[in-house]
This record gives sequence, C-alpha cells and structure tokens, in this order.
Amino acid sequence: MSSLVTPSDELLSFLKELPDMDIEAYLDAVSKPLPECFRINTLKLSEERIISLLRDRGWQFEKLPWVKTGYKLLNSTERGVGSSMEHMLGLIYIQGPISMLPAEVLEPAPRMIVLDLCASPGSKSTQIAQLMRNTGILVCNDVSSTRIKPLVANIQRCGVINSIITQSDGRYFHRWVREQFDRVLVDAPCSSLGIVSKDWTAANKYNEKISKRISKLQQSLLISAYECLKPGGLLVYSTCTIHPLENENVITYLLDKKKDAELLPVLVEGLRSRSPLEEWRDIKFSSEVKKCFKCYPYDNYAEGFFIAKIRKEA
Repeated sequence: MSSLVTPSDELLSFLKELPDMDIEAYLDAVSKPLPECFRINTLKLSEERIISLLRDRGWQFEKLPWVKTGYKLLNSTERGVGSSMEHMLGLIYIQGPISMLPAEVLEPAPRMIVLDLCASPGSKSTQIAQLMRNTGILVCNDVSSTRIKPLVANIQRCGVINSIITQSDGRYFHRWVREQFDRVLVDAPCSSLGIVSKDWTAANKYNEKISKRISKLQQSLLISAYECLKPGGLLVYSTCTIHPLENENVITYLLDKKKDAELLPVLVEGLRSRSPLEEWRDIKFSSEVKKCFKCYPYDNYAEGFFIAKIRKEA
C-alpha cells in the first residue's frame, strides 16, 4: 500500500478495538475507488425514457435493489459519468450506492412536509424531492453559506420546485419549527471513516478527539431534529462513519433523553450488514441499537454506513 493511503497510528489503534473489524479487509476496501453509481431523476423524464437514452449512448448498468431508481454502472463511459450530458442536464445524479439508502428509509411521500437538516450538497434532498414527486414542502437546511452554493446548484439542476432552502445552525432549528415536519433526515457531519476511499485525509489525519468532538455535535443535531418532528412522524439519522461514538452512542443518547422515541428496524434487501455494537470499551449502548443498519466498507465494497430509523409516539 502506498504512503498516500497510510492510516494514522490512532486510526489503526481504533480499528483494533472494534471486535467485529477485519483490519486488512477494511484497508483493502478503502484503497479501491467506490463503484460508479447513479440515480435516475424522474423529475425530469420517466425512468424508462432515461434508461433508453443511456442505453442508446452505450451505457451498461444494473439495478440496485435497495433504491427505487438507483443503478450501478458496469462499463466506463468515454469521458466519465460526471462529464456526461445526462449528468449536467440533471437526468441522473451521481451518488454512492449506500448513500442512496437513508432517503429510502425515510419514506417521504407526496404532499408531506419534510426537513433535511444537514442538506448540502443536495444528494439526499434531490432524492427526497423525487420521492415526494415535487409536491408538499421540502426544507433543505445547512449551516454554511459556502455549502449552500452546491446545494442550490443541485436543487436547480435536478428540477426540484417544492424546496425551501435555509441557512441555519441545525442545533437550534427546533426553536422556530417545533413539531412541524412529517419526516426529518439528519445525515450528520462525521469523521467519514466509511468513505475513506473518496478522501484519504480522513484516515491520514484521524485522531480520537475528532470523533469525541463530532459526537457532541451529532447529539445536539439529533435532539433538535427530533423536536422538529410531528408526533407520529419518522426521523432518520445516518452517518458515513464506522465509529461507535458517532453511531450507537448518539442513538443511545436520544433514547435516553426522549422516552417517546421508538427505534424501528431497518431492513434492507441486497446489502450485507452487521449487528451494531451493544457495548464498546467501557460504554454500554441501548440494546435497541441492534435494529439499526450498519455496514463496513468491505461488507459491500462500497461505503461504510450507519442508519437509524426513529418514530415519535403519536
């Protein structure tokens, strides 16, 4: 393995502490590029019409069973998917295969009121709008003006017209819109240890302080998101990391703080997953975390992800 993909000593030490981790398999998986996958954007044209256009251009692809309009590219296009006319016109959206799962788990439907609390760059926002068929209200929030720019660009490129874009610190969003949303997504900022193959900075510069600091932020975002949720509504929390402090620990925190929160099982067809940890180091997590979805990069040779589905009692 080249020096470019050398993990920090702290990362290796952390990986050794995970009882279900195969370190060699992890390093092998994240040293390879993610599979090229895309969603077909039915807000622009029908799925059948776009499939026909892509096949006429010589594209070969296969369906992803866990996403309604998700596909994996089987052949390399001449200039790459990101430079394709279909991408620039918003007919497709390039996205990691497991990154497409949280929006599906959220179950947004037409005419709902939905919040994407940490929305930039818009991958999941555009997917949610598609599942809502451009009806209802979709609030896409992010904290940074710099991050708002790609969010706006992707919303426009994909033809989303049911969205309101806000710039606010998600930790305090509930102060203005308490119990207003049928669905809330928190695709939380994280240490990115599940997507190291996209950027090895996460592995080269990792230290324990990062996860401890981000975990506190994630807890505040999740509590705020829960306060925004209507009784009977659904909340999805997701990260692209493998760290228990940012996953199992954050969900346990919510369950301890909100007694009317119910964790629902996340059942996924076509993906390998593993049981979340109920104990790590000297920390005991809620036994309910076993209902969450968790995978490491080498489970599917794609992203490592954690997804929790929460319902607020009616």
